[in-house]
Amino acid sequence: MLQQHKKRNPPRFSEVLIFLKSHFGKTPWMIFGAFSCMGVAALSNILNPLVWGWFVNTAAAEIHTRNFDKIFWPILTLVSLSILAHIVTRTAHFINCYTDTRVHAEIAADSVQYVHSFETEWHTNTFAGSIVTAIKRGRSAAHRFFDTFCYDFWPAIIAVIGSIILAWQKSPVIAIALVVYALCFTAFSTFISLKYVAPKNRISADEDSRLGGTIADSVTGYAAVKASGAEVHEYKRIKFAANRYAMAARTAWLRANMLALAQNIIINIGRFAAGLIAAYYWSTGKFSGGDVMFVLMNQRVMADYLDGIGNRLRDIIECINDLEEVVTWKNRKPLIANLATVDMSGFPRFALKFDDVTFRYTGQSKNAVEHFNLEINPGEKVALVGRTGSGKSTLFKLLHRYYHPQHGTISIDGYDITGMDLPSLRRQLALVSQEPVLFHRSLAENIAYSNPDATLDQIKKAAAMAQIADLIETLPYGYETLVGERGIKLSGGERQRIAIARALLADARIVLLDEATSSLDNETEHLVQRALEELTQGRSVLAIAHRISTIQGYDRIIVMANGRVVETGTHEQLLQKQGYYARLCQQHVDDDLPENEAVVA
Repeated sequence: MLQQHKKRNPPRFSEVLIFLKSHFGKTPWMIFGAFSCMGVAALSNILNPLVWGWFVNTAAAEIHTRNFDKIFWPILTLVSLSILAHIVTRTAHFINCYTDTRVHAEIAADSVQYVHSFETEWHTNTFAGSIVTAIKRGRSAAHRFFDTFCYDFWPAIIAVIGSIILAWQKSPVIAIALVVYALCFTAFSTFISLKYVAPKNRISADEDSRLGGTIADSVTGYAAVKASGAEVHEYKRIKFAANRYAMAARTAWLRANMLALAQNIIINIGRFAAGLIAAYYWSTGKFSGGDVMFVLMNQRVMADYLDGIGNRLRDIIECINDLEEVVTWKNRKPLIANLATVDMSGFPRFALKFDDVTFRYTGQSKNAVEHFNLEINPGEKVALVGRTGSGKSTLFKLLHRYYHPQHGTISIDGYDITGMDLPSLRRQLALVSQEPVLFHRSLAENIAYSNPDATLDQIKKAAAMAQIADLIETLPYGYETLVGERGIKLSGGERQRIAIARALLADARIVLLDEATSSLDNETEHLVQRALEELTQGRSVLAIAHRISTIQGYDRIIVMANGRVVETGTHEQLLQKQGYYARLCQQHVDDDLPENEAVVA
């Protein structure tokens, strides 16, 4: 089944306009220049009917003399107006080339920044592929929206007003008819677009995001697809999502085309009415042939611009729909907000305390952590053990402030971490997890991610301490080797050692080890343990234990079950109690390991 998506509440149209203004408004003179150029282009086009009327009247007046000089000037004027319109239109494009590309890049970067500010729960319920698709649509929609206003709507406004003014000079009746025609066309197009077309465009945009997320989910999990022989299953799953999008897009497209058909009927009715009125005035002798030509051409110019508005109005609605998700992100306040400014780097002791912490995940029926209490003094090493689901990893997430506990507090040196600057807090927590997160970047970049200003010598030193330097130096591109998406080019143990090198380079005050040696063989684990000993020297350590050998020398072992602390003590003390910890060790003894090499997590 496809991931269920909650219905989103789209932002108001005014909010989208404010969002666009915040980006395009940074270069007001360029915007003014582009709109001025397009205004000149529109004026040159609405003068064409006058010149055509001049041409016809001149040709009629000179029908007997055939004076070329008389007919030359209308022709030259028509060509000159056409050249002028083209030059100023190209100038507007040159100006907008800078503006559009800048906004395109800004929206992409800002959108990623919005997404990174959201809490973990938002990310766990959202497809990464859907996010990428929405960002791609949003940045494209922004410049399409601006271009439509600059090249279509603004010139159309000038052309309609100008055409009505010129028509008034010939006949107030024709001018009034054009006003009624323009108002009816615009009102009809706007109403149908908003009420009939826009809702389907929004559904189409949502299905597009969903399809993008489904494809990304399938492609990134290609190893599982191949291992399970599930290619046909994935094809059917993606085909189902693609068909949903196709049905939604087809409905939106059909409605848009029905609107276009209705608009064309209105345009031709207006053209027919203008022709009839002009013919009537000609038959009564009030209009010359040139006047008839002016009326027909004037209506044609106005109709072309109105038709452009009609067509582009659908594009505007589509752009608004495509931007809605990005604007929603901008307006959304993260549940885990960084409102504090307390910098932790100057804290003297860095004593960590969990005080009666209780936490339950959204949608869960029981607490993941319940009335948890723990104090870790500077330099103290504490291990967390227990079965899967006992709440160990949840404590790490709460410490990172990925979530807020429903009850109790977590403090450092007596200060509640909710009052601390988030980046400052997290920089003091060096995490080495059982599933390290690597980027499709170079080995050097991945190691230095915790300290981007690190020199290559520092990176190499950290790699050597993590027992990965020898391997890196055998690679053709060394530290510039790309590791593949999510580090797919590396083995589990190699990814683990890269993560350890990253933690070494972070130089944080608290080290968090989440089964940090789980992917290492015995020989490599022995080498990495020495690196971890150096990493943890003089620092507080909170570790989720994987093997007894990794925690035997820890100051305390906290045994957890169902989110609660059930036992506390050193390794020897807990074994002597013959309680829950001792039973865990006994149940998970690995016969292939030496005595005491038990898996307890």
